[in-house]
Amino acid sequence: MWKYIISAGLLICGFDLIGQVELQGDTTVVRPPRPPKVKKEAKEFIPSAVRFGVDLNSFSRNFWDDSKKLQEYQLDIDFRHYLLTFDYGTSNIEEQSADIAYQNKGTYFRIGPEINLMHHPEKLHVVFVGFRYASAKLDDQLTYNTEDAYGTFNITASNDNATAQWAELVTGTKINFWKGLFIGFTVRYKFLKTVNAGDLEPYWIPGFGENRQDDKDQFGFSYYVYWRFGFRKSNSNLLN
Repeated sequence: MWKYIISAGLLICGFDLIGQVELQGDTTVVRPPRPPKVKKEAKEFIPSAVRFGVDLNSFSRNFWDDSKKLQEYQLDIDFRHYLLTFDYGTSNIEEQSADIAYQNKGTYFRIGPEINLMHHPEKLHVVFVGFRYASAKLDDQLTYNTEDAYGTFNITASNDNATAQWAELVTGTKINFWKGLFIGFTVRYKFLKTVNAGDLEPYWIPGFGENRQDDKDQFGFSYYVYWRFGFRKSNSNLLN
């Protein structure tokens, strides 16, 4: 009887080994499918729109400061993740006291690139950092009274076609408020100022502000209202 039991056990073990050999021979390594390649978004350098804006900060000053008449406009060209921005402004300053009168009239422009930090610029909102090169041209005149042993004299000093240049680091927003209407602000850090003038050092530089000898770097702030003009179709269903 034990002989039959041992034989049956050996037979079962033999079948088991054969099954394992066959299983190992037929087993194939199943690899997970590779994820599809995500096509990188092509950089677009074809402009899709322009935005035209006015600086409310400059215009509002005309109502509460009678000595200054300022206006500034901005135009930017939208290249999706990048913008090229151009500012143009005019300045007319007249300050007068009992013994001193100062007049300053000029224009200025700024130009430079901006990077839109928004992940989906087709939503039309802009949060940017950028750089500006700025230049101003002005005429100014200072008239003041002085006294000596012979009496009081009127002295006049002036500049014709004085110029100034400086650089700016900028950051700010341009938020789509309604249809093509945008509101936004720009914070400016103005530095590397140079002034080319005659004997009279200008008190005011259009676009830069007060020409302080002890503080060559200044901060500035502009608050804009824009209207966007799109001229190329976008993948977004929003206004373009």
